[in-house]
Amino acid sequence: METFAFLHLLLLATGASAYACKDPGLQCSIVDHPYHVRLVQQLLDDPDILPLVGLIQPFLICSGTLIHERWVLSAGDCYYEPNAAYIGQKVKPLRVRFGSRPGENQVIPHENIRKFSSDSNIMLVKLPETVRNIVTAQLPTSCTHPKIGETLLGLSCHCTAYDSDTAKVTLYCVERNITTCGDPKKTSSQLSFCARAIMSISPFLTCPDDSGGPLLRREGSADVVYGVKISDDNFMDVCADAVRQWIHETINEG
Repeated sequence: METFAFLHLLLLATGASAYACKDPGLQCSIVDHPYHVRLVQQLLDDPDILPLVGLIQPFLICSGTLIHERWVLSAGDCYYEPNAAYIGQKVKPLRVRFGSRPGENQVIPHENIRKFSSDSNIMLVKLPETVRNIVTAQLPTSCTHPKIGETLLGLSCHCTAYDSDTAKVTLYCVERNITTCGDPKKTSSQLSFCARAIMSISPFLTCPDDSGGPLLRREGSADVVYGVKISDDNFMDVCADAVRQWIHETINEG
């Protein structure tokens, strides 16, 4: 016990630990990660209309991270433009739902969506209303890119129902090792990196299609975002100079 306490204090003194979750690979308490949000967009006016099999689902579901009282960080493909049409149906506005406050959500107008570029893999969502009393995840104060072999924490969301404001949301912690990218065509060496889930984690818990979730490093008492999930093992690099500058300029625009 004394050895464990000493190691814990040592990690706090050095400012960083390998992960932020108490039980990697297992269910997390949303209390430990109150900044985790769901992004939900209904694609069909009538959810009973049968979607084109294998092409589209009635709802687009993603994860996001509250990094500021008015801003959520997520993946760029977690939003469908309002002029897009599917089976003759217009998409509905994006909603941000707070895991730590079941039933509470905000409707996002189109003008509150900011994408890094027209074909961007990352976006910022400006909330219409300021969020109070939720501890946010932090952005790095001085960026050092994750190194090959380093273990960080990914969060994955599993929901019992996507179309209900009161749907139970289960959050899982996924340890991820920073690795070289097997397919350089899928990622840019300057703007993104790869981090594979540790193999001991059950695949059905990790929800690999849950885009937009954060890759985190524990620094002191804060969870610091270093990447945004854009595909199974690929993450947009928050420390990439262009991305980092864009995030700070966007948040500071008011």
